Amino acid sequence: MNTGVDKQLRNELARIEVSLAYAGFLIGEVRIVDEGSWGRLDAVIEGTNIAGKIQIHLGKKGRITIVPQGNAATAIAAALAATTPDITASNPSRPTPLQTSNTQSSSAQTGANPPALRRTVDGLSKPKPATRRTSVRGNPGELVVDCSKFGGSLIGPTEWRGVSYTTTGVWQDAFHSPLYERGHNNLGEFLAIIDACQRLERGDLECVTLWSDSKTALSWFRTGKIRTTIDVYGQCDTAFAAAVNDAMKWLESANRPKWFAMMSRWDTSARGENPADFGRK
Repeated sequence: MNTGVDKQLRNELARIEVSLAYAGFLIGEVRIVDEGSWGRLDAVIEGTNIAGKIQIHLGKKGRITIVPQGNAATAIAAALAATTPDITASNPSRPTPLQTSNTQSSSAQTGANPPALRRTVDGLSKPKPATRRTSVRGNPGELVVDCSKFGGSLIGPTEWRGVSYTTTGVWQDAFHSPLYERGHNNLGEFLAIIDACQRLERGDLECVTLWSDSKTALSWFRTGKIRTTIDVYGQCDTAFAAAVNDAMKWLESANRPKWFAMMSRWDTSARGENPADFGRK
């Protein structure tokens, strides 16, 4: 395997993963075809009600092309158009290649290492509150959660946190999970919601509205079912898999309608960046 080709393809997948997640799509099985100086990445894409796949082609001159396929091709193209303005929605039966630039992220270009992984000892202990630096305004009683996964691979170091808007007019850290060595972003988004609900249930936190920017995670909570192609116990680390298992056990007996009634999706186009975002895009 040409590590350069593999890295470029996975970096491009990581670049578009956020846009797909905002549109409610989960990245499933990934396969890379390596042809030396060029190659192709095939990824299964699952939405709440529709599914498809994307092909990311790396040409011999370094140009990257994205081709949505399947029933979700049009929706996938629309989701990716937010990050590449000249993209037009494609016909599901005749997918149109989506052209992106052949530039890579700044860290890939410079060879710089990703931010150092911050580790926590006890995810259930209440951290010392820290004020978030953001221009995004909120309302007292709002609690916002978000998850971050390092790297371009499907499975990687994962953590989540919640921030609340105080009566003094600032966003403040409310809780922060441990860092899991092998987790998944959408599953982490789901766990962040569960974590917040459990803390609210125990009385550790108070809020009027609980926000998440993940359509997928909110859908999983609403239906009480995780729809993923990920083999949680086989691909994720033991602690992360246990967290998913515990979350599902809690959700089985929880009053989902009650909790879901206080949840809303954070719309970045209307309100700005999620204040709980880790800034690693």
